[in-house]
Amino acid sequence: MKKSVLTKGVLALVVLFVCSLAISASSPRNYIYDTKEENGKIVSKVIFLQEEGLLNKEVKYEFAYNEAGKVTEKKAFRWDKKGESWEPFYLTTYTYNTDNNEIHSVYAMWNKTTKDFSVNVQEMNLPALNYDSIFQ
Repeated sequence: MKKSVLTKGVLALVVLFVCSLAISASSPRNYIYDTKEENGKIVSKVIFLQEEGLLNKEVKYEFAYNEAGKVTEKKAFRWDKKGESWEPFYLTTYTYNTDNNEIHSVYAMWNKTTKDFSVNVQEMNLPALNYDSIFQ
């Protein structure tokens, strides 16, 4: 009899633990954005995760623009909690071809060994009509 009650108690605790994991996994994360602008253009954006009343740095983006005011570079950084510094993550560069009305995009991830953006390099051409939907 005691063994049956103990087994049911342990089973109930396991079920409650699994349910609490499912609830915490499905709860949305609360992000806060710190955006810096110059001349009406976003030059950097830092994303914080708000947990238990604290703001934790997550990701930072830096943007560069050409003379026409279009984005030419988007650089992403991840926060290194251990080193307490921003570590490069990836770089996307954009060039604009007005002859064929395309945006040429080159994406590359940071290589810690060579200290450059040379990992997983990918290129893509996009219609220039998509500029506003890409950079919102």
